[in-house]
Amino acid sequence: MPEIWLGYGSTDVVLDIKQENLLYSYPELNLLSDENIKEILTGIKFSKKTLIIPLSSSNSIVKIISFLIEINKTDITKQIEIGTFSQYFLQIKNRFHDNIRIFQIDKKNFYENIKNFDNVIFISKIGYEPLFGFSGTPSMLIRNCVNGLMDEIFHSNEIIGPNSGQIGDPLKIALEFYDKLGLYSIEVLSNQYGISRLYCGFNSTFIKSSISDFKSNTNFNLNEQKSLIISAGVEPENHTTLTNSLYSLWNSIGILKNQGMAVLLAENSHGIGDGALTMYLEGKLNLSQIKKINYVNGLEHLVYLENLKNEYYLGLVSSIPFHYTKTNLGFNTFNNVKEVLQNMLTRYGKSNKITICPDPCITFFIKQ
Repeated sequence: MPEIWLGYGSTDVVLDIKQENLLYSYPELNLLSDENIKEILTGIKFSKKTLIIPLSSSNSIVKIISFLIEINKTDITKQIEIGTFSQYFLQIKNRFHDNIRIFQIDKKNFYENIKNFDNVIFISKIGYEPLFGFSGTPSMLIRNCVNGLMDEIFHSNEIIGPNSGQIGDPLKIALEFYDKLGLYSIEVLSNQYGISRLYCGFNSTFIKSSISDFKSNTNFNLNEQKSLIISAGVEPENHTTLTNSLYSLWNSIGILKNQGMAVLLAENSHGIGDGALTMYLEGKLNLSQIKKINYVNGLEHLVYLENLKNEYYLGLVSSIPFHYTKTNLGFNTFNNVKEVLQNMLTRYGKSNKITICPDPCITFFIKQ
């Protein structure tokens, strides 16, 4: 009986599952050596005063920043600073020494923060996400600091279900915005073992090319499945709150049959998270108001939950009390992954294949 280890917060949980029940879906990526990575990064030109903006605190992005600093440290004419948004600030600051200035970017004054630099380099992880289709610098920038455009994207499109892996209107709007900025970005494809690809450029053409290569290396052709167990991924930041974790569920759910079951493993040590889910649970937001209010973080989760709750059995293993996740949000709740496995085998039969998705940010299911 194979043991499958799945990310759950800052640790892993083990799933004991028979081989005949297992359908393991994890992209096999060729990894770059440190020498390969440095060779690519050496080609990036630094100006006298350069600002690096990481859009994640993941290990792969920290490594890229470290290499960029190392490559340019011997040139005393170059000054490098790191600016981060609030959710990444402490994690990034704790990883670098005092010789590098690290500051928190004020989202309301984003353009003021960057205008005094000769060069700005964004670094983000490329991946799948349900609203924009793909995550990366264009979508992350809009989510973090362009509230008006986020309102337009959410309210001008009919948001019904997840759109992971597709280039739709939300991403097209994000790419138009990115072209207007004319700023350089590094898109990182990585997994728990290392960095596989670095995509570098400064316009929507480069982003589209990156997406095409990324998708071709991270997709699985499968028949529709009855049952699916999903980890929120290998990055702890994806597990901190339910608002962060649910993107992993929506990325994967398209492969399910009608009345299939998908269960998300996400510790959520920081609870529900700020935004729409908390407002809903506190009675400050109801479903009839969704299309009438300005976008707040995670608003799409409420739309997806409402539209998909009768089509699928949606489950959750989390540290959040059942009162919130089961009673108020309507999830099927489980104490551990063993309970999940037993439930699925009871529901669909002992010979049922269960699809396991350890990292849905870099896994895309295509129905055969």
